[in-house]
Amino acid sequence: MSQRILVIGGGVAGSVCALRLRQHGLTVHLVEKESFPRAKVCGCCIGGTGLSVLQRVEMGGWIADNAQATQTWIGSLGGRSVRIPLTTGIAVSRERLDMELLVRVRESGAVVHSPVSANVDSIDENRVGVILKGACGSEELQDYSAVVLASGLNASGSKRLLPWTELPHGPFGASFFAKVDGLPTGVIGMACDRDGYVGVVRLEDGRVDVAAALSSGASQRGNGSPKQRILQILERSHLPIGSVEVTSEVMVTPPLRRSRLSGTGRLVAIGDASGYVEPFTGEGMTWGMMSGYAIADLIADSRGDFHSLGQRWCQRQKRLLGSRRRTCRLLTTILQNSVARFGAAQVLSRFPSFARPLTAHLSRPVD
Repeated sequence: MSQRILVIGGGVAGSVCALRLRQHGLTVHLVEKESFPRAKVCGCCIGGTGLSVLQRVEMGGWIADNAQATQTWIGSLGGRSVRIPLTTGIAVSRERLDMELLVRVRESGAVVHSPVSANVDSIDENRVGVILKGACGSEELQDYSAVVLASGLNASGSKRLLPWTELPHGPFGASFFAKVDGLPTGVIGMACDRDGYVGVVRLEDGRVDVAAALSSGASQRGNGSPKQRILQILERSHLPIGSVEVTSEVMVTPPLRRSRLSGTGRLVAIGDASGYVEPFTGEGMTWGMMSGYAIADLIADSRGDFHSLGQRWCQRQKRLLGSRRRTCRLLTTILQNSVARFGAAQVLSRFPSFARPLTAHLSRPVD
């Protein structure tokens, strides 16, 4: 069998992976179950690390021409407003970014199947069997040399082969677009309180993206619908954004915190499909792109020897993302604790430069 790599999922993680694989000259097929462009629950922000990955797959020029630069982070913490300058970062709608990436995947010479769903059927020493199902219901079994699962939080085709090591739990995500007259361009706002935290940013097309991580559980359901809870958090905050008028439907996700076995044999998982530590500004997309780029290099370095690819990816991903995930988990732990929020606000409102090492750590370019 000629060597073919299948990427399941056409979001930022899967598309960056496919583009990098094509840069190595490998034969790539990509399967995406949705029709693009499509809206997605996302904070729509990318920092320096994610931008460095996009530049390496030759997306830097498009980003410069189409994304909105972000220069300031304003947080409402513990009843106080905190303003922190950002050295680098952008805001860009997922509809435009994902569509452009997928167009470039096609132009690179990869074979794109969309809308088509994929389910990993079996793995042996020589291949991975995948059932492809078209929109009309037709099914066919295809064999691939290796498979990269990049189908996001709802990845379900490989639970038997890549089981959860930490079952989904914790906060759930929600987002919508809104009209917010008081939000300046280039500012990321974040409001944090007992019910969760909400980020707001103006996109390149003028819309304001509102994305939240809301506390789950029976005790929180009495606070209202996800939209009502988000608006209440913003109303209680000290963000200088004025009124918020919702202009789209509200999208929600399943519980966000989760981990799964990242690889076995010729099958690997990247991005949100491999797990989600904590939601935070820009980190979800960044980690997905980093892992997509890194697994492509690992596949190329394997020179066709894929029987232990999954085991090697588990080790590589831990080195790649371990410290970044621990940092974000610490940050969100602080944000969820009222005393810690108050203390952080007291310090950062007086000494915003104390946040510089943290922002530099989260924005450092990939190695």
